[in-house]
Amino acid sequence: MKKDFWSIAQRLFPFLGLLVIVVFFTIISGDRMWTQRNILNIVNIMIPMCLGAAGMVFVSAQGSTDMSQGSLLALCGTMGGLASLSLGFWALVPAALLTGAIVGAFNGTMLAHFKVPSITVTLAMLIALRAIVSFITTGQAVFLSPRILFFNRMGVKITIAAVVLAIMWYLFEYTKAGFFSRCIGENQVVGQFSGISVKLFKILAFTLSGIMAGLVGVFTVCSIGGVSPTMGNFFELQVMTAMFVGGIPVTGGANARFYKIVVGSLMIAVLRNGLAISKVSAEMTGLIQGLILLTVVCLDIALRQKLIEKQMFAAPKTRESAA
Repeated sequence: MKKDFWSIAQRLFPFLGLLVIVVFFTIISGDRMWTQRNILNIVNIMIPMCLGAAGMVFVSAQGSTDMSQGSLLALCGTMGGLASLSLGFWALVPAALLTGAIVGAFNGTMLAHFKVPSITVTLAMLIALRAIVSFITTGQAVFLSPRILFFNRMGVKITIAAVVLAIMWYLFEYTKAGFFSRCIGENQVVGQFSGISVKLFKILAFTLSGIMAGLVGVFTVCSIGGVSPTMGNFFELQVMTAMFVGGIPVTGGANARFYKIVVGSLMIAVLRNGLAISKVSAEMTGLIQGLILLTVVCLDIALRQKLIEKQMFAAPKTRESAA
């Protein structure tokens, strides 16, 4: 059966957006865009966003929001860093991931069992966790052992990120965790009557989001050589921008696909890098990113609306031919 034009357009839209951005900055920056150093810079920008989105996509697929990832990143990095000072270098990663899992599970429990809207509970945690980090560090940077710089090597970072993303891709696309998350986003009531444990999978989604925040916290601490109370500022907004630009619906549902977070993260990374090498000011960079996000979301909504109208128009014809 020939695929519908609007369905194909919706799938190709993120790739076309990426292609336009790459071609544009290739033209205006010349050879600087494709140097080895610049490509590694793009990958370095992309990895944290992609890992954060790999956890948050479970939350977004359910139609929920996690606004606490940036502050949780800072708390995870802080707890991991302090654990490495007290227990040794080996304690950095497990302490950070465990902190992320606990806070993520708490967020999910507040949503699932106490019916607190996700935007409310995670916004409250964004403020509270940042205050806890400032209290623990007394507002000062804490320097750690130089051994942590091992995790900041590009080869190590890329290898860990690739393995983790492969695992998260499998979980989202081929296990109940991802399938039921999309079902909840499509229609939570129907999912509940179908036998899906909605509460359990909401908690699981936020737990995975927290664990990914913990991993990004480890990379952040290792990149700056210590703990800073301001690390992770606005990180959750970067992740959400990457997801929405990549085509993840704001309302979640079946159109949430893992490849879209990779495309969206790469798109934002190329955009930020291209603006930097083009010597665009930080203020204009933020403005341009905001305008691009608004444009992409509006176009995505328009394409989805066209697809829905096409399906509704085709439905009566299908019934008539069947009769």
